[in-house]
Amino acid sequence: MNKKNYIKKKVYTKINILLVFGLCICVGCSAQQGRKYTLEELDNLAEIRIYSAEHNELIKIISDEEQLYQYNHCSFFDDSDIMECQDELEKDLEGAKEQYYLISYKYPVARFGKKELEENTTITLYENTNIIKMAVAEESIKSFPVPEEFLIFYYEISEDEMDFYHSLVE
Repeated sequence: MNKKNYIKKKVYTKINILLVFGLCICVGCSAQQGRKYTLEELDNLAEIRIYSAEHNELIKIISDEEQLYQYNHCSFFDDSDIMECQDELEKDLEGAKEQYYLISYKYPVARFGKKELEENTTITLYENTNIIKMAVAEESIKSFPVPEEFLIFYYEISEDEMDFYHSLVE
């Protein structure tokens, strides 16, 4: 009789382990159902913080996946002649008034350790121009130090893209 109880207990233990394992799988699947995009599709982008340039005050924090996806897939990045026109675009911005800073943050790459969001890029919007300045955060490049002048880029963007950026602010 004692041996029968031992076998029953062993069988129940195995069944319980299988049930817990199955429950964990179901919980993991349901956690992803609420997500519209994967972290890869969002390029690890977690949020965008928008600041007014005049007072350097936080206006808005965007964490909506649809807006993050659209932000990540703006088409202004065309590296065909990016280096040739940098000086010209920077010169065109002389005297232009900064309007907004759009600072993007990404999730840390490491699974363990620090869980704080990491600054990725800062896009500066200017009044009365379609030229933007994008600065890549130094901490987002971990392999080796890069001088600051190599982390700043200027782009001339379309009206539609500028309208999109302004829609994020509103």
